Amino acid sequence: MTTANIAAMLAGNARRFAAEDALVFEGRRWTHAQLDADVNALAAGLLDLDVGQGSRVAIIANNVPEFLILSLALSKIGAVFVPLNYRLTAGELAHLLGHARVQAVATVPEFAALTAAACAALPGVRRFALEPIDAGWTDLGGVISDNAGRRVPDAELGDDALQRIIYTSGTTSLPKGVMLTHGNVNMNMHAQIVELGLRAGDRILNFAPLYHVGGTDLPGYGIWHVGGCMVLQRRFDPAAVLRAIESERITGMVMAATMLDMVRRASESSPADLTSVRWIIYSQVTTALFGVARRLFPNARLIEGYGLTETCSGLTYLDAAHMESKQGSVGIPVPWVQVRVVDASGHDVPAGVDGEVVARGPKVSPGYLDDPEATATAFRDGWFHTGDVGCFDEDGYLYIRDRLKDMIRSGGENMSSAEIENVLSDHPLVLAASVVGAPDPKWQEVPVAFVIGRPGLTPEALVAHARERLGGFKVPKEIYIVEEFPTNPSGKVLKRTLRDLRPSMTPDWTYTPTT
Repeated sequence: MTTANIAAMLAGNARRFAAEDALVFEGRRWTHAQLDADVNALAAGLLDLDVGQGSRVAIIANNVPEFLILSLALSKIGAVFVPLNYRLTAGELAHLLGHARVQAVATVPEFAALTAAACAALPGVRRFALEPIDAGWTDLGGVISDNAGRRVPDAELGDDALQRIIYTSGTTSLPKGVMLTHGNVNMNMHAQIVELGLRAGDRILNFAPLYHVGGTDLPGYGIWHVGGCMVLQRRFDPAAVLRAIESERITGMVMAATMLDMVRRASESSPADLTSVRWIIYSQVTTALFGVARRLFPNARLIEGYGLTETCSGLTYLDAAHMESKQGSVGIPVPWVQVRVVDASGHDVPAGVDGEVVARGPKVSPGYLDDPEATATAFRDGWFHTGDVGCFDEDGYLYIRDRLKDMIRSGGENMSSAEIENVLSDHPLVLAASVVGAPDPKWQEVPVAFVIGRPGLTPEALVAHARERLGGFKVPKEIYIVEEFPTNPSGKVLKRTLRDLRPSMTPDWTYTPTT
């Protein structure tokens, strides 16, 4: 009998790549044989603790190996893991733990107090420790040691078996629990392998939070499907990134746009050999940052990508042949998915015309946990409606213009914040730009810009640059030059936070009407 269980890849790797590195973290190393053994030992121990098929276990932790080992052990026995954002409050976490109806929660010492507070109103939830905490927590490291040598058969699961419940960021509403199945994750791994050309000798560097698809699925688990190695870092640190790339001969990684310049600055004081890197996935990269990446990683394919939690990470990638000629495009769909751009009636729009991006395929989530209304709204007529505005060019390459909710409505006109960002980003001294709508008593909303720039950038020069390329109503009415942007775990700029911060900030330039 066959099974869609994603943990089934481990046993084969333990034979084919037994002595090769599978996981590296802070001086600790697991071969493929050892990773398989630890997952089996933990799975056996979990079954003894009455965690079995259908059980739900939350994880509140930063990047530690035990996070991954637990997620695989749960998958192996047919249980469901629920990764949660440790940046949330205890009250927010308590709500999500209750919504997901978890039987247990696992954490690390750093978040033990937060997790305990979240569990206070949920007395039936068991407490597991990924790293030793105290007597009130079941130490999963001890469970692995106590069950060393035991093996557990992979639970027989179909493609539709739930592997994970992962919550959206809740930028416009309460977080929604995205259901990802074993079939979704398997097809995502296959797509990543084909798209990135993953092979057994590859070594990816992973500092993206594991509670996010950027950490677990881009390519995440996919590196183990081919017998490769994941070098895991607890959090992003530019100097540590440089050291790891050189010492571990990293071949690929995912890096938010703003991280690129941080790595560049670190490399100026601590140069490193980065020639092993053959691909980097990023998004929202300006022309200036593209040049930075080109110089830093001379042998790398620079991949502008686009994806969502609901699509189990990457949906489209820009191919190597067009990474310069189609710069700004997020590319073409990865294997086994279809992407369209449609109008409000669901009809395809012509090339060059903006519409909503919709997608379908075996790596697209079946919907939101216990939320039929939100599921019916986003997943309709066989397509997932992303809420993103985009268009195809004549060659079939996708460009993301904006979020539907980020369109700026000014004086009866709808304008795309992304269009303005692209113009600002074309200035040679601009590293990143983010534009939001600000309330205006006359025009309803006006565009204001937040910019990260190189030394020498002045707001006056930036406004002059914009006026040459944009209609007057699209030129930002305020300019804020900042050191960094607030971002979510995948590196996307949190525009809601920028809107909230704006009233407490002093603009570097403000439009003054002429009389």
